[in-house]
Amino acid sequence: MKSEKFLEVKNLRTYFDTPEGMVKSVDGVSFSINRGETLALVGESGCGKTVTSLSLIRLLADTARVQADYMEVDGQKILELTKEEARKLRGSKISMIFQEPMTSLNPVYRIERQLGEVFRLHEPNLTRAQVFEKSVEILKKVGVPNPAERLKVYPHQLSGGLRQRVMIAISLASNPQMLIADEPTTALDVTIQAQIIDLMKQLQKDLNMSILLITHDFGVVSQIAERVAVMYAGKIVEEGPLEQIFEDPWHPYTKLLILSIPGIKVTRGGRLESISGTVPNPLHFPEGCRFAPRCPYAMDICHKQAPEELVVGNRRVSCFLKRGENTNE
Repeated sequence: MKSEKFLEVKNLRTYFDTPEGMVKSVDGVSFSINRGETLALVGESGCGKTVTSLSLIRLLADTARVQADYMEVDGQKILELTKEEARKLRGSKISMIFQEPMTSLNPVYRIERQLGEVFRLHEPNLTRAQVFEKSVEILKKVGVPNPAERLKVYPHQLSGGLRQRVMIAISLASNPQMLIADEPTTALDVTIQAQIIDLMKQLQKDLNMSILLITHDFGVVSQIAERVAVMYAGKIVEEGPLEQIFEDPWHPYTKLLILSIPGIKVTRGGRLESISGTVPNPLHFPEGCRFAPRCPYAMDICHKQAPEELVVGNRRVSCFLKRGENTNE
């Protein structure tokens, strides 16, 4: 009997050697995703979300040093795979929608060639007619109108929303069990964003597919995720069920992220919060809690000592404020 957990990661560390020193992009990250579940990995640009996802599918440059106490997908230990085995994993087990479809799609090849390439790679015995038929079928599944005609065009001839649907079709062509969606609605207008989110939800329901959603936008998270992991400066600072995180965020960073998005907790006419400063340079993380220099609730201890993770039920957080509440300190 298969385990309920499709992906499990413990203490993932992804470091890069640079002339300036060691860049700790991902520094001790742990999480899991169940079959058919959506986990949102949320945080500002530069916090390590995308590097985390690329570490999972072994798609980083040779300069990256990826280590983990445990990293397994559907029973396979990811770090023990050869390059060829990792390539097969990226097709059969996990696929990824990259952040910007215009730069992910090759501008000099028609959609037919780029989508057909996936089918030919994973099913080399298919005839040209069968590849075309499958390409039309998958485009139809992701809601591309006139799919046979769209196969004949170049990426620049499609709208942003259609390009994103093509990217989703390419990622689904190999029937993956899990989809990594890296900012799938960035640069799309609100109407198209809603369509893409609805499409992902429907596909997940139809295919019982796990999704790792990478985003900075809690508005998107509120529409699709079941659990949320909030990432800051290479670490997950809080994780829990979506409703509980929204209703009662434990980490100050999570609270400020939620209050910075209109329409979630801030009603019309209300005041949006902002987070002062920027994500710290991964070459020089501050001492103590990495969010302390930007945190309006920081205490003296926050600047001196990193908080240990506190687990309460199905939630976890790394913050001295919450630890004090639970230990009466």
